[in-house]
Amino acid sequence: MFCAISGEAPEQPVVSVKSGNIFEKRLIEKYIADHGKDPINNEELSTDDLIEIKTSPETVKPRPPKLSSVPSLLSALQNEWDSVMLESFTLKQQYQQVRQELSHALYQNDAATRVIARLKKERDASREALANVQAHLGTAAPAPAAEPTSEAMETDESALPEDAVNKITETSQALSQTRRSKKKPPVEFASLDSVKGYTKVSDVPSLHTSRSPGITALDVDHSENRILTGGQDKHVQIYDKTENKVIANMTGHTKKITCVKFRGQAVENDIAISASVDKHVRVWAADESNTYKLVHNINAHKGDATGISVHPSKDYFVSSGMDSKWSFYDFETTKPIADYFDNEVQAGYTSIAFHPDGMILGAGTGNAVVQIWDVKSNKIAASFGEHKGKIGALAFSENGYILATASEDNLVKIWDLRKLSNTKTFTLDDGYTVSSLAFDDYGQYLAVGGNDVRILKAKDGSAVTSFADNTADITGVHWSPLAQGLVTSSMDRTLRFYGAQ
Repeated sequence: MFCAISGEAPEQPVVSVKSGNIFEKRLIEKYIADHGKDPINNEELSTDDLIEIKTSPETVKPRPPKLSSVPSLLSALQNEWDSVMLESFTLKQQYQQVRQELSHALYQNDAATRVIARLKKERDASREALANVQAHLGTAAPAPAAEPTSEAMETDESALPEDAVNKITETSQALSQTRRSKKKPPVEFASLDSVKGYTKVSDVPSLHTSRSPGITALDVDHSENRILTGGQDKHVQIYDKTENKVIANMTGHTKKITCVKFRGQAVENDIAISASVDKHVRVWAADESNTYKLVHNINAHKGDATGISVHPSKDYFVSSGMDSKWSFYDFETTKPIADYFDNEVQAGYTSIAFHPDGMILGAGTGNAVVQIWDVKSNKIAASFGEHKGKIGALAFSENGYILATASEDNLVKIWDLRKLSNTKTFTLDDGYTVSSLAFDDYGQYLAVGGNDVRILKAKDGSAVTSFADNTADITGVHWSPLAQGLVTSSMDRTLRFYGAQ
């Protein structure tokens, strides 16, 4: 038998009922007097919890000798030894406890360091995306705060090939420079009084079939003479103003058309694109005999294809769909270069449009949120969630820093992309449904197409004029250069032209 404290054979062995260990009686009593606990398991312990162990033969300890004799010195040394053993045992226990605490602290420090490193990486990614947006808007990125961390998306390399990234960057730089040189409208630009006096100049009735009546989408080519329309009847048509007739009727879609766009090149027979509820995007081009034919049929989405927008370089275009995806295409191959998903957009994308410089694009969702995407980095640079209904239309101003959005909550909102904030809100009539928005080429006027046509001053939202010649909802509005006129399409199968008499 050995004492659990001193490690020596005890003279008066006792056993603890709490831990079952054997101790020298005098040592354990000293320990209990100092700590009140069992030295092995740290449970509360008193002298009553000690049981003496009878040994045979018993030895009788001699009476304490005087300190002047050798036995007294040995006794004193024995007492000192006992104290040293008690202190050594206590130090060992404290040492083990400190080691455990230090190990735990080091683990926590390592985990905290990893979290901070990840958050810094995410913060830098967010700053880079914001700087990209603000750089081509002509504003400086805000100075970074001291060292705050924030939730953001992980930094990834661009999903676009290098040649596409270079083309987007070159186009943005060139267009940004051009925009800075035309801040003020020229003298030929339509004055406020002139726009107030606009009336219907002409119309083109009975486009598309009467069996499934309605024009659902509108676009105009660079010459302003050819008008591209999509219909409820699943057809895509091109109307020529100079010939005063439909020069192309393109069939192939199996459900109604949701959006149509010209490529935007300065050629006589420009390429046309159409999107449909049938989930497909189709590309149409004229052959040698100037007859438009289908050249590409893209199985673009798993839900309704809802929007198309052509990049300002005229080399790329995007489509959006109710499958919560928008895709980036090359005109040469019409194959998707990149597909962008957002699982949080459960109600899908309802509209999409490139910024005039092409570095970012706006996407309206069925969740009442407008997203601003950095195209090159595949990151959401900003989200505007102040609408309360599905986003029905959006449009960028040519000045580069204003965005207009409309939704089912009868509101048209103006956003300043430099401040990433809502600067103005226009409340329309109850039940008014907006399907189209368009700024003129100097951002002075905003045309709103819905139950009728309304023209607002972009600066303050004050009403300029309105037109109510339509007998069904307006589905498209398009400004002529210098705001010298306006073209509209509607579900009553009619194109209408407004301007000065």
